[in-house]
Amino acid sequence: MNKELILVKNKIQRLKDKRALIDEKLEPLFIREEELENEEIIAICRSNKITIADLMEKLRKERSDGKMQSEERMQSEMFKERIKENGDEKLKSGEDLLWLLYFLPC
Repeated sequence: MNKELILVKNKIQRLKDKRALIDEKLEPLFIREEELENEEIIAICRSNKITIADLMEKLRKERSDGKMQSEERMQSEMFKERIKENGDEKLKSGEDLLWLLYFLPC
């Protein structure tokens, strides 16, 4: 093989290895960031006495106003099914609350 080609391939491999190492170090940071954001959202909702029922009512109102887009509708239906499966209206996880706050404009 051409000497320059070998050098380029080696450089590409070194960069790929560095990227893999960076990705490996970033993943736990992303997970922790999400956990902290969820905890913050839960704390805000608890301090403001916001329940999952309140958030679902806001979702229903937005839906009736026709402001939701098709993807958000599909995700809201999936979320609604999860609530039915859980069998109560209490906050089940920070992920659920984060989803609602993301899709429901204040």
